Parts: sequence; C-alpha cells; structure tokens
Amino acid sequence: MEKVIVLGIGNRLMMDDGIGIYLVEEMMRDASAQNIQYIIGESDIDYCIQQIENATFVIIIDCTITGGQPGEITIHSLDHLVVSRSFDFSVHNLHLFQVLYQLRNQIKGYLIGIEPYKISFNFGLSRVIENKRNEIEKNVKGVIQQLIN
Repeated sequence: MEKVIVLGIGNRLMMDDGIGIYLVEEMMRDASAQNIQYIIGESDIDYCIQQIENATFVIIIDCTITGGQPGEITIHSLDHLVVSRSFDFSVHNLHLFQVLYQLRNQIKGYLIGIEPYKISFNFGLSRVIENKRNEIEKNVKGVIQQLIN
C-alpha cells in the first residue's frame, strides 16, 4: 500500500498564505482514510522534506498565486514542475520543489493551490477566503479523493 502524505504548508501570520495549514488541520480532525497521513509543515521546508522522504505519494496544499479568483483551486503535478524555472506561484518553493524534482522517480504527487485574496502581515485568513473556507475545504477533499483513487 502506498504511503500517502497530505502536507499543509504556509504561514499563519501572512493571512491567506496559511490556507494550506488551516485546511489540513480540518482534515486531521475528520480523517477517515487510514492510508493518509496529514502533516502540518508550515514554512519549515527542512521539516517538510524530512517528512516526505519516505512517502510514495504526496499532496501538498498551499496558497498559490496563479492569477485566478480568490479561493480558486489549481492542481499541479509534481513531476511536471520544472526545477530550472522560477516557481512564481508559491512562496514556499525555495528548495522543497527542487528536492521533490530530484525525487520525482520515487515520490509522485500533486500541489493543490488555493488562490489567495490577500497576503499581508496579519493572523488569520482574509474575510473573503474565510467566507469561502467551507466550500474550499469540500472541493479540496474531493480533489484529494480523486487523486488517490
């Protein structure tokens, strides 16, 4: 059986940048799938790398800036992320995605991105994203189920 990890990354002190953390925390409370391990990585990329090294399938949930509408979900295959180009859509890309690229033959997975409304110094989500939070969570759970089945 595959070891599936759902990893929430972000920074709670930067408003909507923390959406990945908040979503994974909710999923942890409601975890019914026994083959999924939920991990809060926040912005500690070294910890994230350590956690995913033994996984076979990783789903990263993060705030991504793709030019979509606030709360819009995008899905990016990790093996299609090219390490030589700049990852302008995620602020947590320093070396996490470089390591994932190097491990692409061992670890398969996806980045589920949520378009922010505002990234700024402040604790908690923006009102716009908070108002869409239940819908975002429902949609992300559906995407996860499709990806692992």
